Amino acid sequence: MAKHKPKKHKHRNSAGASAAPSPRRRASVRRGDPPDPWTIVAAAAGGAGSALLSGLAVNQQIVSPEGAALLMIGAGGATAYLADGNARIVGHSMASAGAGQLALAMMGRRAMTKGAAPAPAPAPASSPALPAGAPRLANAPHGGGHVIDVFRDAAQQLELIDEDEARMGMRDAAPEFYDLADQAA
Repeated sequence: MAKHKPKKHKHRNSAGASAAPSPRRRASVRRGDPPDPWTIVAAAAGGAGSALLSGLAVNQQIVSPEGAALLMIGAGGATAYLADGNARIVGHSMASAGAGQLALAMMGRRAMTKGAAPAPAPAPASSPALPAGAPRLANAPHGGGHVIDVFRDAAQQLELIDEDEARMGMRDAAPEFYDLADQAA
């Protein structure tokens, strides 16, 4: 009986039995060149600056939180699409910050509707009237948000100091205490 050699089967895409197998390639993540420092500054300025401005607009009740977030997404997306260089980076950051604010605004609104309705905030007892000719914001019940209230309180404190000085005279040290010629030497 003659011994029969088995045939080597050729695969369809095989280069043949005599070809050496190719070495395996490992997929590796390679780090690119570091970005320009101004690119990092532009990204931080775009995200932080737009979040700050939209936060102030929401605080002053100029626009709703969802509206501010959508404005950021739209303006940032348009800037990223139309601009080039660092302005494009600012647009990407602005749109990203807007998307984060939109998610937070939607989650906050959902939490408010699921939970018990919060008690209405009492009207501030010492809310001063606006001076004549001062602009009133459309949605604010007493003329503005927190920032305007802080400035109004500071102005009232300065007026009280002026009234005290007018009533009681100058409460400062004697003028010779502030001799600037002696301090310069």
